[in-house]
Amino acid sequence: MHALSIARTCLCATLMAATCASAQQAKPPPIAIHSVNVDFPASTTAFPPGPGSDIAGKCLICHSAGMVLRQPALSRDQWKSEINKMRTVYGAPILDAEVEPLSAYFTEVTRQRQ
Repeated sequence: MHALSIARTCLCATLMAATCASAQQAKPPPIAIHSVNVDFPASTTAFPPGPGSDIAGKCLICHSAGMVLRQPALSRDQWKSEINKMRTVYGAPILDAEVEPLSAYFTEVTRQRQ
């Protein structure tokens, strides 16, 4: 009886070791990567002329002028926050010195369009 108990213990230990080894070797399934094309509708809206409109042109890398101009009328500080988010989170190529004139420009032009 004692030999049977030892054999069961050895069998259990062997099975546990094999299970742990296979679990460590298991790899997650590969990630499928594929390209996506997105066609945006053509926009005929342009940023109105004024101080800061030249800087606003940098926003056209990701946004249409119409999309930006349809934003709610934000305060200057809110626009600064949005611009800085675009810079830090999404990598918008807006320089430190451009944040102030661009926020003033967007504050003015979005209020005029409301």
